[in-house]
Amino acid sequence: NYVTFNNEVWRIIGVFPTDDGTGNIENRIKIIRNESIGQYVADSNNSAEIAWPETNMNNNLNGTYLSSLTSETQNMIGNAKYYLGGYDGSEYQQGLIQTPVDMYSYERKIKNTKSNEFYYGSNPNSFIGKIGAMYASDYGYASSNCENKRIYNANSSSNDIRACNTTNWLYNIKVNEWLLPQIVGISSRVFLVYSDGGVFFNDVSDDLFGVRPVLYLISSAKITGGNGTSSSPYTLGL
Repeated sequence: NYVTFNNEVWRIIGVFPTDDGTGNIENRIKIIRNESIGQYVADSNNSAEIAWPETNMNNNLNGTYLSSLTSETQNMIGNAKYYLGGYDGSEYQQGLIQTPVDMYSYERKIKNTKSNEFYYGSNPNSFIGKIGAMYASDYGYASSNCENKRIYNANSSSNDIRACNTTNWLYNIKVNEWLLPQIVGISSRVFLVYSDGGVFFNDVSDDLFGVRPVLYLISSAKITGGNGTSSSPYTLGL
C-alpha cells in the first residue's frame, strides 16, 4: 500500500464511499502520509467546546500545509466530508476504550440520542475539507485480525490494540500522534495514538504531538505505475 505522492512516501488506508460535501458519493482512495509533518498542539485556544473546523490543526492542514503541496498534488485532492463523531468516554475511568469496530460506528454517528453521546454540545458532526487526520478506527483496522480488541485497556496491554503492534502498519512512527475523534464527554480532549501503540486521549493544548495528513484522492486519479511495495511505490496521475 505504498504510494508516491507530493514526491513523498504515503500509504493507502483503503477505498471508501466518500461524500464530496454536495451529496455526491464515489468510491475514493484514502491515503496517509507515512511520516509526521511535525509536532503541533491540536488547538492552542483550548476552547470549551472543541470543534474541529475551528482548531489550529485544521487551519494549518487546510491552509499552510495544503498550499505547500505541489500543484499536481493539489489537483488530485478532492473535498470530502469528514465525520466528527467520537466517544463519550464513560468507561475511561476504568481505563477502557471501545474496539475499532465500535469506533468506526461512533465516528460516523450524526445525531446524539442523549447529551454529549457522540459529539460535544453543539459541535458540528462533520466538516468539508481536503485534509484531515486519521480516525481511531483507521488505526485499529490497520492491525491484522485485531479489530475486536479494545483500542486501550489500562489493565492489560495484551488485551488491547498494543498486542498487535507488530502487525499494525500504521504503528511505524512510534511517537504520540493526534487523531480526529474527540472524547465528547470531556470538552477539551481528543484521541491520539501514544508512542507505545495504545489509543487514549489528551487535552488539545497541553502537548506537542505528531500530525500525519490524511486525504481522499479524487475519483479520476489513477495508479500509473509501481506495484505498491516500499521499493516500488504506486505512482499516480490524472
